[in-house]
Amino acid sequence: MNSGESELERITRSSKLRLPVPIITPRLELRTFVDSDADSIVRLLTNSVATQFIGGNLSAEAAAKLVGRMSEAFRTRGWGTLAVVPKDRSTCVGYCGVRPLAQTTDVEIAFALDPSCWNLGYATEAARACIDVSFETLGLGSIVATVYPDNTASCRVLTKLGLVPCGRVFGIWPREYALLYRIDRSVWEAGRAITN
Repeated sequence: MNSGESELERITRSSKLRLPVPIITPRLELRTFVDSDADSIVRLLTNSVATQFIGGNLSAEAAAKLVGRMSEAFRTRGWGTLAVVPKDRSTCVGYCGVRPLAQTTDVEIAFALDPSCWNLGYATEAARACIDVSFETLGLGSIVATVYPDNTASCRVLTKLGLVPCGRVFGIWPREYALLYRIDRSVWEAGRAITN
């Protein structure tokens, strides 16, 4: 690593660091976005219940453009946000993956699922797979997540994954702040050693 170069700068600069996709879990396929995913992501991101903790719902046009940006970001960087597709369905039900955390040098795990898929363990399963593959492939020292304190379901998911609260970060009005969670590589490795 160059002196003064952040981990984010290192993995962004390297064209050799690419997440292997698709990522297959017992019940899910995490893959790059395809054009046909736009309708599912538009439904997700225009749903005020589904987006209450991720910045509010978008217009259909903005949601459709976001699919293109997520797809292009993954293609360009070799890592990023992926479509979540349950094996018993043919359509995308949300997204999950690692991406740069805005205004920082951290890499964050982010996920959002259609409400019809809540409380099925999909968020935990998808995020665990993304965290595992990201630590294995990108050589990260840590992964963070941001979550609003009243988003108790996502706080539980993060805790199950081994992330711990470590501070506060910016919020989007009307919320003043979000909680910052983090898992360090050493904690992830220790957890893997126990489960293997």
